[in-house]
Amino acid sequence: MATIPGSSVLSRTWTARVGSDATAFRVSSDGRLLAVGTGSGAVFVFDVEWGTVLFQLAAHPGGVLSLDWSPTSQVLATAGQDGFARLFDLRGDQLEALPGLGPWVEHVSWSPNGEMLATSSEKVVCIWTAAGALAWKTDAHEGTVTGVAWNHHSTELVTACYGGAQLFRVARRSTTRRFPWRGSLISLAWSPTGAVIACGTHECSVRFWRISTGQDSEISGFPSQPRVLSWDSEGRLLATGGASTVNVWGFEDGGPEGTPPIQLSGHSALCTALAFHPSRAVLASGADDMRVLLWEPRNVRTPLAADCLEDTVTAIAWTPDGARLLAADASGTVRCWRLS
Repeated sequence: MATIPGSSVLSRTWTARVGSDATAFRVSSDGRLLAVGTGSGAVFVFDVEWGTVLFQLAAHPGGVLSLDWSPTSQVLATAGQDGFARLFDLRGDQLEALPGLGPWVEHVSWSPNGEMLATSSEKVVCIWTAAGALAWKTDAHEGTVTGVAWNHHSTELVTACYGGAQLFRVARRSTTRRFPWRGSLISLAWSPTGAVIACGTHECSVRFWRISTGQDSEISGFPSQPRVLSWDSEGRLLATGGASTVNVWGFEDGGPEGTPPIQLSGHSALCTALAFHPSRAVLASGADDMRVLLWEPRNVRTPLAADCLEDTVTAIAWTPDGARLLAADASGTVRCWRLS
């Protein structure tokens, strides 16, 4: 690969291939397993240490759209173009098939306590028990649901769609707050502290709301739609895509309103994947230029380390201990790096 001046090369531990574009990507909470969903509908489960395939599933004809491990790492939830979400055990056996309310199920997300699973299908979000029984479902949103996220207490769920974001109190089974906006929201990231909801918009901006006050603000001027967002572990920094330059916004000391972002220039094409380290303000980014770059935005504006995949980077994730970084691309290449 062409090196970036001043950066080191990330240390590869293994590379694998899944035969089709990687469309969904998730590391288990214990850091031992990596699940990769593909555009062909297959799901591969890897051993993170060695890169071996533990099992492979023909999960969703037409393609996998989302997947998520339960907090115990014992059950994998998947969603896809066949109109179902599915639950699988660690042998790859299907436990349940959860029907959607339309031709596809786009999102699956386990609550942090592992007691509930949220699935979205067109304009409705369903909440299921861990055993796969339907507990309740939301009323129809104004548009197709484009994002779902839980707070860390598992008491509230936020959704994004055309017309704004909605906050649901799970125990009440109802909407508790609405955060209206006139356009389409295309991505969603809830800060780890639960203080701020951030959403990329169809109009090439990032809209965010402060939960405590309901105050809304907008970051505009992106050349492309910001489809990837990532918060640092303390909820103080928000990294945004929407350009070849990665912009990192500070949410302390009255920011980001009226303050310039930290601009990280290293990619030569649109940023397509972002992930902050689980405990440090270290950011990994991937792009259409096939590069994976590692940054420490508060201290250095040039990449600390770099490597390349074979095609557009579609996903990046850290293991929970931050010791390994994993990524996948549109050709089906999956790679793992070990960090010191």
